[in-house]
Amino acid sequence: MIPELEQVLPEEARGEAAQIFRPFSVNRGSYLFYPEDEARALYYVREGWVRLFQLGQREEEITLTVLSPGEIFGEAALIPGEKYGLFAEAMSDVELITAPREDLLRLMTRFPEAHRALLILLARRLKRAEERLRDLRFKEVLPRLAKALLMAMRPGSEGYEVSLSHQDLAHLAGSTRETVTKVLGELAMQEIIELGYRRILILNPEELKRVVG
Repeated sequence: MIPELEQVLPEEARGEAAQIFRPFSVNRGSYLFYPEDEARALYYVREGWVRLFQLGQREEEITLTVLSPGEIFGEAALIPGEKYGLFAEAMSDVELITAPREDLLRLMTRFPEAHRALLILLARRLKRAEERLRDLRFKEVLPRLAKALLMAMRPGSEGYEVSLSHQDLAHLAGSTRETVTKVLGELAMQEIIELGYRRILILNPEELKRVVG
């Protein structure tokens, strides 16, 4: 079950919610839904990264946001008959929780606590989307990439590591793979990070925080 729901639901509702919310896994590169798909389920990210994007007039991919653990998506499912209207792609191997629209709406009707918890999750995602737009408008690539590295780093055998590809980091930072590769090289020369095979070792997270400002 979604932890934020489990914390607020009364005991009576937890058993029902446990039947509604089902965990499942998808591999990197898999698509969870397409723009023309009818929105029939809501999703919650437990582990991994999911990219939401659309295609522009010239068929170029436009990344709207990248979702990290603790975020929900597919909220169009709360509107009967609505389509998702965008692509959802697993940027890594992803652990998810999903709930069908009909069951979810019934739970929200019976238990207002579930309604409030989902609204809070949606509000958090909206806030992150606003922060991303602000960063794209006012920040250069370096602080955006530094922020992406801090978001993506996880404890590893040699310290903090980032397992995302340069292209994935470009999606997170709202840049191009070529630019990200160049900036990563500059950070490596300053010994803030160390570039390795399919992973980036964060040597100086405090300096990254300073760059973000």
